[in-house]
Amino acid sequence: MQDYSAPLNYAPKPFQNAAYAGDLFEINALTTDYFSSRAARKDHSIEMIWLTKGQFHAMVDLETFEVSAGMIFFQAPGQAFYFRSLSDPEGIVIRFPAGVIPMDHNSTYPSLSYCTSRLFQVDALTSGSIMSAIQCMQSELLSTHSQKTEVLSGYLRIMLIYLIRQKSIHFSSSSRSEVTTLTKKFFDLLERKYHVNKKVSQYADELAVTPNYLNQIIKEETGLTASANIRKRLLIQAKRLALIQNISMKAVAYKLGFEDTAHFSKFFKVGCGCNFTDYRRSCPIE
Repeated sequence: MQDYSAPLNYAPKPFQNAAYAGDLFEINALTTDYFSSRAARKDHSIEMIWLTKGQFHAMVDLETFEVSAGMIFFQAPGQAFYFRSLSDPEGIVIRFPAGVIPMDHNSTYPSLSYCTSRLFQVDALTSGSIMSAIQCMQSELLSTHSQKTEVLSGYLRIMLIYLIRQKSIHFSSSSRSEVTTLTKKFFDLLERKYHVNKKVSQYADELAVTPNYLNQIIKEETGLTASANIRKRLLIQAKRLALIQNISMKAVAYKLGFEDTAHFSKFFKVGCGCNFTDYRRSCPIE
């Protein structure tokens, strides 16, 4: 059986940080300073953290996961993450815009379009192949050639194909990986418009189905109705924003499309079991 706790030796030494400003593509060495200086992510880039030595905890929407050596943490865009290092970590951090890999409903890559993040356990053989792709990307980033995005996209596709073969933990609300085309379209639309469209009828109109049919299909696939999924997605974002200390409840309500702060306050309390202020106080971030 593969020992995933054993330190890997595939990180290039010395590792030279590289970045392509044109597409905000970066490859950096992972150090303790990374965790101490890293704030909650506010952009929509994808981040991959390959831990080759050490250990850290990642809090994903207030649920904590332990990441150990030999694992790759794949962070999809739009999801809030906080990290706490348990030892001196070593590894590689790769960041790139979601647009570098086209979002395709039928894609076999880790779910880039549905904000589904994963924690991969990478075996030794695959580690070597992935490191080869990273080294090629690093060389490309440091080169002066044109068409960098196309080349980097190609290497990323290779990496993601290798990753999809590995065992992984999904950070998502649904454990089902096979869903209907309608369900995929619904969640893609939900991710883009949850702060604007709060009624099932609005999604049904855009998907050219009846609200009852949409509720039925979504419930069969996820165990929750479409309306429940809308509320759940909205509440998740409300919790994420509540963790940003300098944003008021009124500002959060506005960002999520609530014209009435009192209405948002009631929505938050029903969903969380406590009011906005108490929730924020009960969830300190280290």
